[in-house]
Amino acid sequence: MSDTAGAQSVKPIDALRRGLDVMLAIQRSSAVTLQELHRQTGLSKATLLRILKTLQQAGWVERSELDKRYVPTSATGQSGADAAWRARLSALAAPTRATLQRVVPWPIDLGVRDGMAMLILDTDRPRNGLAVNYRALGFRPPMLLSSLGRCYLSFCPEDEQREILAALARSPNDFDRGARRPENIRRMAAHARDLGYATRDPTSRSIDSPDRFGALSVPLRLDDRVVGCLSCAWLPAVKSEREIVSAHLADLQQAAQAIERRLRQAGFEPTPAAS
Repeated sequence: MSDTAGAQSVKPIDALRRGLDVMLAIQRSSAVTLQELHRQTGLSKATLLRILKTLQQAGWVERSELDKRYVPTSATGQSGADAAWRARLSALAAPTRATLQRVVPWPIDLGVRDGMAMLILDTDRPRNGLAVNYRALGFRPPMLLSSLGRCYLSFCPEDEQREILAALARSPNDFDRGARRPENIRRMAAHARDLGYATRDPTSRSIDSPDRFGALSVPLRLDDRVVGCLSCAWLPAVKSEREIVSAHLADLQQAAQAIERRLRQAGFEPTPAAS
Protein backbone atom coordinates (compact mmCIF):
# COMPACT_ATOMS: atom_id res chain seq x y z
CA MET A 1 0.00 0.00 0.00
CA SER A 2 1.39 3.43 -0.98
CA ASP A 3 1.72 6.21 1.54
CA THR A 4 -0.98 8.19 -0.27
CA ALA A 5 -3.42 5.32 -0.29
CA GLY A 6 -2.67 4.54 3.33
CA ALA A 7 -3.24 8.15 4.38
CA GLN A 8 -6.57 8.24 2.58
CA SER A 9 -7.76 5.11 4.38
CA VAL A 10 -6.81 6.30 7.89
CA LYS A 11 -9.72 7.58 9.96
CA PRO A 12 -9.36 10.91 11.80
CA ILE A 13 -9.36 11.01 15.58
CA ASP A 14 -12.55 12.87 16.45
CA ALA A 15 -11.62 13.35 20.11
CA LEU A 16 -8.35 14.99 19.10
CA ARG A 17 -10.16 17.29 16.68
CA ARG A 18 -12.56 18.36 19.43
CA GLY A 19 -9.62 19.08 21.73
CA LEU A 20 -7.90 21.16 19.05
CA ASP A 21 -11.15 23.07 18.44
CA VAL A 22 -11.32 23.94 22.14
CA MET A 23 -7.66 24.99 22.26
CA LEU A 24 -8.16 27.21 19.21
CA ALA A 25 -11.23 28.83 20.81
CA ILE A 26 -9.26 29.61 23.96
CA GLN A 27 -6.37 31.08 21.99
CA ARG A 28 -8.68 33.25 19.92
CA SER A 29 -10.48 34.58 22.99
CA SER A 30 -7.36 34.71 25.23
CA ALA A 31 -9.62 34.15 28.26
CA VAL A 32 -12.93 32.32 28.09
CA THR A 33 -15.53 30.81 30.42
CA LEU A 34 -17.03 27.33 30.19
CA GLN A 35 -20.33 28.84 29.02
CA GLU A 36 -18.56 30.82 26.28
CA LEU A 37 -16.73 27.70 25.10
CA HIS A 38 -20.02 25.80 25.04
CA ARG A 39 -21.52 28.51 22.85
CA GLN A 40 -18.49 28.77 20.54
CA THR A 41 -17.84 25.06 19.99
CA GLY A 42 -21.29 23.52 20.37
CA LEU A 43 -19.81 20.82 22.62
CA SER A 44 -21.59 19.72 25.79
CA LYS A 45 -20.27 21.09 29.07
CA ALA A 46 -19.44 17.56 30.24
CA THR A 47 -17.29 16.99 27.14
CA LEU A 48 -15.69 20.42 27.52
CA LEU A 49 -14.78 19.75 31.15
CA ARG A 50 -13.00 16.51 30.17
CA ILE A 51 -11.11 18.27 27.38
CA LEU A 52 -10.18 21.21 29.62
CA LYS A 53 -8.95 18.86 32.34
CA THR A 54 -6.71 17.13 29.79
CA LEU A 55 -5.37 20.46 28.48
CA GLN A 56 -4.65 21.64 32.02
CA GLN A 57 -2.81 18.45 32.92
CA ALA A 58 -0.75 18.73 29.73
CA GLY A 59 0.20 22.30 30.61
CA TRP A 60 -1.55 23.98 27.66
CA VAL A 61 -4.31 25.76 29.59
CA GLU A 62 -4.72 27.35 33.02
CA ARG A 63 -7.91 28.28 34.88
CA SER A 64 -8.12 31.67 36.56
CA GLU A 65 -9.14 31.24 40.18
CA LEU A 66 -10.49 34.78 40.26
CA ASP A 67 -12.94 34.89 37.37
CA LYS A 68 -13.10 31.18 36.39
CA ARG A 69 -11.81 31.79 32.85
CA TYR A 70 -9.57 29.42 30.92
CA VAL A 71 -6.43 30.98 29.45
CA PRO A 72 -3.44 29.70 27.44
CA THR A 73 -0.34 29.03 29.51
CA SER A 74 2.66 31.32 29.13
CA ALA A 75 4.65 28.64 27.30
CA THR A 76 2.77 26.13 25.17
CA GLY A 77 2.92 22.69 26.71
CA GLN A 78 4.64 23.91 29.87
CA SER A 79 3.70 21.69 32.77
CA GLY A 80 5.02 20.57 36.10
CA ALA A 81 6.35 22.66 38.95
CA ASP A 82 6.08 26.11 37.31
CA ALA A 83 2.42 25.70 36.35
CA ALA A 84 1.52 24.23 39.74
CA TRP A 85 3.36 27.04 41.56
CA ARG A 86 1.54 29.73 39.57
CA ALA A 87 -1.84 28.06 40.06
CA ARG A 88 -1.33 27.84 43.82
CA LEU A 89 -0.20 31.47 44.05
CA SER A 90 -3.26 32.57 42.09
CA ALA A 91 -5.58 30.53 44.32
CA LEU A 92 -4.04 31.81 47.56
CA ALA A 93 -4.17 35.43 46.39
CA ALA A 94 -7.70 35.26 44.95
CA PRO A 95 -9.75 36.08 48.10
CA THR A 96 -7.68 39.15 48.94
CA ARG A 97 -7.71 40.32 45.33
CA ALA A 98 -11.49 40.00 45.18
CA THR A 99 -11.77 42.12 48.32
CA LEU A 100 -9.33 44.68 46.89
CA GLN A 101 -11.27 44.92 43.63
CA ARG A 102 -14.42 45.83 45.57
CA VAL A 103 -12.53 48.81 47.03
CA VAL A 104 -10.56 49.91 43.96
CA PRO A 105 -12.72 50.73 40.91
CA TRP A 106 -9.81 50.21 38.48
CA PRO A 107 -8.44 46.92 37.04
CA ILE A 108 -6.19 44.93 39.37
CA ASP A 109 -3.69 42.41 37.96
CA LEU A 110 -1.39 39.84 39.55
CA GLY A 111 1.83 39.22 37.63
CA VAL A 112 4.87 36.98 38.09
CA ARG A 113 8.21 36.75 36.35
CA ASP A 114 8.13 34.57 33.25
CA GLY A 115 11.67 34.40 31.93
CA MET A 116 12.59 37.89 30.71
CA ALA A 117 9.03 39.27 30.83
CA MET A 118 6.13 39.26 33.23
CA LEU A 119 3.11 36.99 33.09
CA ILE A 120 -0.37 38.11 34.15
CA LEU A 121 -1.79 35.07 35.91
CA ASP A 122 -5.42 36.16 35.68
CA THR A 123 -7.24 39.42 35.53
CA ASP A 124 -10.27 41.01 37.12
CA ARG A 125 -11.42 44.00 35.09
CA PRO A 126 -14.42 45.99 36.33
CA ARG A 127 -16.83 47.36 33.77
CA ASN A 128 -15.44 50.82 33.08
CA GLY A 129 -13.59 52.60 30.31
CA LEU A 130 -10.49 50.44 30.81
CA ALA A 131 -12.31 47.11 30.58
CA VAL A 132 -10.68 46.28 27.26
CA ASN A 133 -10.34 42.72 26.03
CA TYR A 134 -7.59 40.51 27.37
CA ARG A 135 -5.64 40.25 24.12
CA ALA A 136 -5.29 44.04 23.79
CA LEU A 137 -3.24 44.36 26.97
CA GLY A 138 -1.51 41.02 26.64
CA PHE A 139 -0.51 38.38 29.14
CA ARG A 140 3.26 38.99 28.99
CA PRO A 141 4.02 42.67 29.63
CA PRO A 142 7.64 43.69 28.81
CA MET A 143 9.95 43.81 31.82
CA LEU A 144 11.29 47.33 31.19
CA LEU A 145 8.08 49.03 30.06
CA SER A 146 5.33 47.67 32.29
CA SER A 147 4.74 48.65 35.90
CA LEU A 148 4.72 44.94 36.77
CA GLY A 149 8.17 44.38 35.26
CA ARG A 150 9.68 47.59 36.62
CA CYS A 151 8.31 46.74 40.07
CA TYR A 152 9.81 43.25 39.91
CA LEU A 153 13.20 44.63 38.85
CA SER A 154 13.12 47.26 41.58
CA PHE A 155 12.44 44.92 44.49
CA CYS A 156 14.09 41.63 43.48
CA PRO A 157 17.58 40.72 44.84
CA GLU A 158 20.53 42.44 43.13
CA ASP A 159 21.92 39.23 41.66
CA GLU A 160 18.58 38.43 40.04
CA GLN A 161 18.30 41.99 38.73
CA ARG A 162 21.76 41.69 37.14
CA GLU A 163 20.82 38.35 35.56
CA ILE A 164 17.63 39.78 34.05
CA LEU A 165 19.32 42.93 32.72
CA ALA A 166 22.17 40.94 31.20
CA ALA A 167 19.70 38.71 29.34
CA LEU A 168 17.57 41.67 28.20
CA ALA A 169 20.67 43.48 26.93
CA ARG A 170 21.16 40.60 24.45
CA SER A 171 17.57 40.75 23.27
CA PRO A 172 16.86 41.97 19.71
CA ASN A 173 13.55 43.55 20.79
CA ASP A 174 13.39 47.34 20.79
CA PHE A 175 11.49 47.41 24.07
CA ASP A 176 14.38 45.61 25.81
CA ARG A 177 17.01 48.05 24.56
CA GLY A 178 17.00 50.04 27.80
CA ALA A 179 18.82 47.16 29.52
CA ARG A 180 21.97 48.18 27.64
CA ARG A 181 22.16 51.16 29.98
CA PRO A 182 21.77 49.39 33.35
CA GLU A 183 22.66 52.53 35.30
CA ASN A 184 19.33 54.07 34.21
CA ILE A 185 17.43 50.98 35.34
CA ARG A 186 19.19 51.03 38.71
CA ARG A 187 18.25 54.69 39.22
CA MET A 188 14.64 53.87 38.37
CA ALA A 189 14.71 50.92 40.79
CA ALA A 190 16.14 53.01 43.62
CA HIS A 191 13.43 55.63 43.08
CA ALA A 192 10.73 52.94 43.06
CA ARG A 193 12.01 51.48 46.33
CA ASP A 194 11.91 54.96 47.89
CA LEU A 195 8.29 55.39 46.76
CA GLY A 196 7.22 51.84 47.58
CA TYR A 197 5.83 51.27 44.08
CA ALA A 198 6.80 51.36 40.39
CA THR A 199 4.97 52.85 37.41
CA ARG A 200 4.86 52.20 33.67
CA ASP A 201 7.64 53.66 31.57
CA PRO A 202 6.20 57.13 30.77
CA THR A 203 8.12 57.30 27.47
CA SER A 204 6.71 54.05 26.06
CA ARG A 205 3.48 55.48 24.67
CA SER A 206 2.47 58.52 22.68
CA ILE A 207 -0.42 60.78 23.60
CA ASP A 208 -2.62 59.25 20.88
CA SER A 209 -1.59 55.66 21.59
CA PRO A 210 -4.60 53.31 22.00
CA ASP A 211 -2.90 51.63 24.95
CA ARG A 212 -2.24 54.89 26.77
CA PHE A 213 -3.08 54.18 30.40
CA GLY A 214 -1.39 54.66 33.72
CA ALA A 215 -0.33 51.76 35.91
CA LEU A 216 1.48 51.26 39.19
CA SER A 217 2.57 48.07 40.93
CA VAL A 218 3.60 46.96 44.40
CA PRO A 219 5.64 43.82 45.20
CA LEU A 220 4.66 40.58 46.90
CA ARG A 221 7.68 39.38 48.87
CA LEU A 222 8.66 36.29 50.82
CA ASP A 223 11.98 36.60 52.63
CA ASP A 224 14.25 38.41 50.15
CA ARG A 225 12.45 37.13 47.04
CA VAL A 226 9.73 38.76 44.97
CA VAL A 227 7.04 36.18 44.20
CA GLY A 228 4.90 38.56 42.16
CA CYS A 229 3.47 42.05 41.86
CA LEU A 230 0.01 43.60 42.15
CA SER A 231 -0.82 46.32 39.65
CA CYS A 232 -3.57 48.88 39.22
CA ALA A 233 -4.24 50.47 35.81
CA TRP A 234 -6.24 53.63 35.17
CA LEU A 235 -7.05 56.22 32.53
CA PRO A 236 -4.92 59.38 32.92
CA ALA A 237 -7.71 61.43 31.37
CA VAL A 238 -9.84 60.52 34.38
CA LYS A 239 -7.33 60.34 37.26
CA SER A 240 -3.75 61.52 37.72
CA GLU A 241 -1.02 59.34 39.21
CA ARG A 242 -1.03 61.55 42.31
CA GLU A 243 -4.78 60.97 42.76
CA ILE A 244 -4.43 57.21 42.33
CA VAL A 245 -1.53 57.07 44.79
CA SER A 246 -3.46 59.14 47.33
CA ALA A 247 -6.64 57.11 46.97
CA HIS A 248 -5.41 53.54 46.43
CA LEU A 249 -1.70 52.96 47.09
CA ALA A 250 -2.38 52.08 50.72
CA ASP A 251 -5.12 49.65 49.59
CA LEU A 252 -2.69 47.91 47.24
CA GLN A 253 0.05 47.71 49.85
CA GLN A 254 -2.30 46.37 52.50
CA ALA A 255 -3.59 43.76 50.06
CA ALA A 256 0.00 42.76 49.22
CA GLN A 257 0.78 42.35 52.92
CA ALA A 258 -2.38 40.26 53.43
CA ILE A 259 -1.41 37.98 50.53
CA GLU A 260 2.13 37.66 51.91
CA ARG A 261 0.73 36.57 55.29
CA ARG A 262 -1.53 34.03 53.60
CA LEU A 263 1.40 32.65 51.58
CA ARG A 264 3.52 32.24 54.72
CA GLN A 265 0.69 30.54 56.60
CA ALA A 266 0.26 28.12 53.67
CA GLY A 267 3.99 27.33 53.56
CA PHE A 268 4.21 28.69 50.02
CA GLU A 269 7.69 28.52 48.49
CA PRO A 270 9.01 31.79 46.97
CA THR A 271 10.16 29.96 43.84
CA PRO A 272 8.87 26.86 42.01
CA ALA A 273 10.38 23.56 43.07
CA ALA A 274 13.12 22.24 40.78
CA SER A 275 11.65 20.00 38.09
